[in-house]
Amino acid sequence: MNTSLLSVEGLSKDFKYFTFGTVDFHVEIGTVVALIGENGSGKSTLFRLLLNILHADEGKITFFGEDRQVDDAQFKQSVGYAGNLLDAFPYISIKELSHMISYWYDNWNEDRYRYFCERYAIDERMKFGRCSTGIKKKVEFILSICHNPKLLILDEPSSGVDIKSQRKMKEDIIEFMEDGTRSTIIATHSVDEITHLSDILIVLHDGKIVNSMNKDDIYENWARVWVSDLKESIINHTNTVDVMYDSKQIITNHLPNLEQMLTTENITITHTQSLKIGEVIDYLIPQN
Repeated sequence: MNTSLLSVEGLSKDFKYFTFGTVDFHVEIGTVVALIGENGSGKSTLFRLLLNILHADEGKITFFGEDRQVDDAQFKQSVGYAGNLLDAFPYISIKELSHMISYWYDNWNEDRYRYFCERYAIDERMKFGRCSTGIKKKVEFILSICHNPKLLILDEPSSGVDIKSQRKMKEDIIEFMEDGTRSTIIATHSVDEITHLSDILIVLHDGKIVNSMNKDDIYENWARVWVSDLKESIINHTNTVDVMYDSKQIITNHLPNLEQMLTTENITITHTQSLKIGEVIDYLIPQN
């Protein structure tokens, strides 16, 4: 049984000063994928390639096992996207934007749209170009979710959004995911969103995926370990990520493997401490 909602194989795109890819990954049904990386790492480029706003030089994208290129219209019916595409319409009102966008979606739910406008205190009379960054983000989010998509693609949805609305967005994404048949890809710099929403972390760097892991694996395997001695075999161990010599601390990405090696070397563990997601992300993103 195919459990992948979205599969990306060999995706690449050459620009004058930047090469994206080659990238391969899968999004399983019922999962939230957090796409993380420094500014300019290729997150927005990936989204534009998925949506065919940019045309890939190489690669294949399949949606529910079907080639996205073969049925591009159906793919876009099933995807909700929020990511600065509406800046091209600064002179029309939010209400006019909703009319324009709802026209293209067979499953548009006007009642749901009204509910979200009230929930996020959106004044539909406002011209989109005159909205603050936070209001624009809220409008983009609302317009991405009101046609019952199977896949939600969110490009830094809470950036510049007030704290109260950030909490509401998290609640609405969780509700969106509740029935287990949908998936979400969220590009974010928010540790809070990664911690509370994501199942899978994908790390982009210079247009390439450099790390991919289940969030639960971080909680199970990543740790800070205080030891009685630091031998070269431990310092150079494949699961040793960092060493603090003065305090005899080790950061490991697989505690069971390191514990086994420490036992072999007759080194005592004096204390262990799980790492927080934000601490781990610092190690997952390569330093330029």
